[in-house]
Amino acid sequence: MIKLLVAVDGSDSSLWAVRHAAFLYREGSISQIVLLNVQAPIEHGRASAYHSLAELRERERNEGEAALARAGEILDDSAVDYVAQIGIGAPANTILNAAQACQCDGIVLGLSAWARVLALAGAGTPARVMRRSRVPVTLVNAPHAQLPSEFTVHRPSTSHAHPALVVYPSASLPRRVDRLAH
Repeated sequence: MIKLLVAVDGSDSSLWAVRHAAFLYREGSISQIVLLNVQAPIEHGRASAYHSLAELRERERNEGEAALARAGEILDDSAVDYVAQIGIGAPANTILNAAQACQCDGIVLGLSAWARVLALAGAGTPARVMRRSRVPVTLVNAPHAQLPSEFTVHRPSTSHAHPALVVYPSASLPRRVDRLAH
C-alpha cells in the first residue's frame, strides 16, 4: 500500500494537509502516514556557546513535539496508523531525505497564503520540494475560514510513542545538473 509523508509545522495550513491525509487513509487509499516536523538546527548559532548539544536537541525536540501535537490528535481521532518524526535541517532537504529514508510514496504539504505567493515566484519550501522530489507531491490549499471550536473533538491522549528525533544527512540526495542539449 501507499505511505505518505505529511510535513507539519503546527500551522493551520499544515493541519489541513493532515486532515487530507486522514481522509485518504479512511478511504483506504493509503496504509500509513509519516508526520514530519522540521526544526532548523540551532547548534550553529549563538545558543551553542551557552548550552550543550544535548540541551539544544532537547529544545528542538520540545518545539517539534508541540508542532506535532495537534496533528497527532487529528490522526488519533481518525484511528490512523502513523509515525511521527522531528527532522533537523533545512526544510526542503529534510522533507526530501525523510521521504526517501522512510520509503514514502508521496508527500503532502499544506499551503498558506504566503506559500502560494512564493510558489508563484518559484521560491519557498513547497516549490523546492516539488522541483526535487522523486515522488508525487500534493499541495493542500487551506481555506481562509477557521473552524468553530465546537467542531473540534477532544479525546484523551493515546499511548503513541514520542516522535523520534532524526538528523537526515543532506548528502543522501544526489545533485542534479540540467544541461542544455545542443
